[in-house]
Amino acid sequence: MATLYPAEIYSGCPSPGEREVFQRLKEGTNTANWIVLHSLDIANHVKQVSGEADFVVIVPSRGILCLEVKACRRLRRDGAGWFYGSEQTADPRGPFRQASDAMHSIRSRLIKRRPEFSNVLFWSAVVFPYLDFKMSSNEWHDWQVIDAEQFRRRPLSDSIEEVLKKAGMFLATCDTARWFKPGAVTLTAKQGSAIAQELRPSFELFETPKVRQNRWGEEIRKYTEEQFTALDAMHTNPRVLFSGPAGTGKTLVAIECARRAAAEGQRCLFLCFNRLLGRWLQDQLSPLAGAVTMSTFHSFLLTVAGAAPQTDGQGTHFWQEELPEKAIEALIQGEAPMQPFDIIIVDEAQDLLRGPYLDVLDLLLRGGLAAGRWRFFGDLEKQAIYASSVKDPLALLQQRAGPFPVFSFRVNCRNSPRIATLVHLLGGLSPEYSRVLRPDNGVEPNLRYYKTQAEQEEAFIEILESWYKDGISGSEIAILSPRADKVCLSARISREPWRNRLRPRADAAGGYISYTSIHAFKGLEAPAILVTDIEHLASDTPLDLFYVAITRALHRLSILVHESARSEVINALTRVKPCN
Repeated sequence: MATLYPAEIYSGCPSPGEREVFQRLKEGTNTANWIVLHSLDIANHVKQVSGEADFVVIVPSRGILCLEVKACRRLRRDGAGWFYGSEQTADPRGPFRQASDAMHSIRSRLIKRRPEFSNVLFWSAVVFPYLDFKMSSNEWHDWQVIDAEQFRRRPLSDSIEEVLKKAGMFLATCDTARWFKPGAVTLTAKQGSAIAQELRPSFELFETPKVRQNRWGEEIRKYTEEQFTALDAMHTNPRVLFSGPAGTGKTLVAIECARRAAAEGQRCLFLCFNRLLGRWLQDQLSPLAGAVTMSTFHSFLLTVAGAAPQTDGQGTHFWQEELPEKAIEALIQGEAPMQPFDIIIVDEAQDLLRGPYLDVLDLLLRGGLAAGRWRFFGDLEKQAIYASSVKDPLALLQQRAGPFPVFSFRVNCRNSPRIATLVHLLGGLSPEYSRVLRPDNGVEPNLRYYKTQAEQEEAFIEILESWYKDGISGSEIAILSPRADKVCLSARISREPWRNRLRPRADAAGGYISYTSIHAFKGLEAPAILVTDIEHLASDTPLDLFYVAITRALHRLSILVHESARSEVINALTRVKPCN
C-alpha cells in the first residue's frame, strides 16, 4: 500500500477526478514503498511565477511520475488552445505541457539541492478519468495518456508503472539523455523517502521563547493597564489600601504607582517581603533608581539598623522583633542619616502588617502613617501564608493610620480562564473573580495523582517532556513545592537529562528549569507552573499555600497530588462555594 502525503485529501478539493485518483492510489495493491505527494506546490516553476503538480508518484526501482489530472467531461482544442468542460477561456499550454513543466521544475530544484539524485528517472503523464482520449500528436507520446478506458479497465498502479517503463525505454534511445543509465536501479525505497522529504519536508516550528515572552508580556501588560484606572480613582486620597486576590495585577499597578510618584518628583520607598520578588522589582524599577528606593523590607531594616546580614537559619524572633527594634532605635537616635520619604509603596502588604513593622514605616514616612502618603497593595484574603500572631491585620492598620479607603481588585488579568476557574474551585477563592480578561488558550490544567515517590517522579518527567515537545523552554518553567529546596521532589530527580536541567531558582539562569518553595515564589509568575509534593489540602494553611502556587501560572499548570488527598480534591471541586 502506498504512503500518501497528506494522508487524506483536502475536503475542499474541487476536482472529483483528483479525489478518485487519490482514492485509487490509496487503496491500490502492489504499491509497497510507493510515496504519493498530492497537490505539490512549485515555488520555482520553469515557466510561471509558481505552479502545482496534481500528483507526484515516487515508485522504487522505476522512477518518479508527475500526473496532471483533467477531470473534465468535455475537451476541445483549436488554434487558441485547450478548452476544458464549459470553460470559455483557452489554456494555451495544454495538459501535457502543464505536466511536463511541473516535472522539469521539480527535477531541477531537486538535483540542484541533491545532485546525487540526478540519475533518477523523471517523467510526466496526463489522466483523463472521464474521457476516452485517443488523439495522437508529436506533442506527446501515446503512452503518456491514462484515459477513462484504461483508468476503469486496469489498476492505476499498473498504468503508472507502464508509463515509467516506456519512459525508460524511450530515454535509453535518446543521445541527449546521457544522465540516464539503462538497466540500473534508478531509485531505492530509501532514496524515495529522502526525495519525498526534500520535496515536501516534514517540520515542526515553535514560536521562540523570546517572541512568546514578549507577546505574553504585552498581553498581560495590556490587560493590567486596565487596572491603572484604580490609581486615577484614588489619586486624591493620600492613603489607600489596594486589596485583591492573586492575579489581579497588584504588583504591576504598584510599579505604575512608583513611576507616577517619581514623575511628580516625590522620594519614594518601595518595599516588598520576598527576596525573589525583590530581585525582579529591582530590575523593573532600575530606571527610576534616582527617585525610587526599592528593597525587600528586612534588607532595608538591616541597612537602617547598620546590622550585618543574617543567615537563613536566623530565628523568626530576630526578624520580627529584634531587627525592627534596632531599626527604630537607629531612626530615633539619628544613627541612620535618612530623610523621611514622601511616599511609601508596599507590595505583599499582608505579610508586613505587624506592629513592629508598622512602627518602622511610621518613622520612615513624612507625616507618618496617619498623615503621610502611602499605597499598600496586598491580598488579605488568601496570601498571608507566613505565621502571624495578628488576628486582624486590617484593624491593626486602621488603628495605626486612621481611616483610609480600600480599593478592591476582583478582575483577573494574569491567569487563563481555565486556571482562574481552578483557583476558584480548588484554591478556595470565594467569591470568585468578577471577570477574567485574558482569552482562553484551550489548555486545561493537569491534575495527576501518585502513590509513591517513584510514580511522582515519573509523572514529573512526563509533564516536562510534553512541555518541551510543545516548545516551552526551561526558562519559562517554574517548579513549586510546599517543601524547602533541599527536600523537594526537584532536588531528588536523578534521571538525565532532567537532573542537569534543574536548578534552584536563585541559580537558574541561562535557560535552566527553576525550582523553589511556594513561599519564596509568592508575588512572581511564570508561563508554566508545575506544583509538586501536594499531600493534603484539608486545613487552611496548606490550602492557602496551594492557592498561592496555582495562581502563579500564566498558561500551563500541572499539579502532582498524593493519592491520599484525592478525596479532599474531589470535595473541593464539587462543593458549592458560598458568596461573601
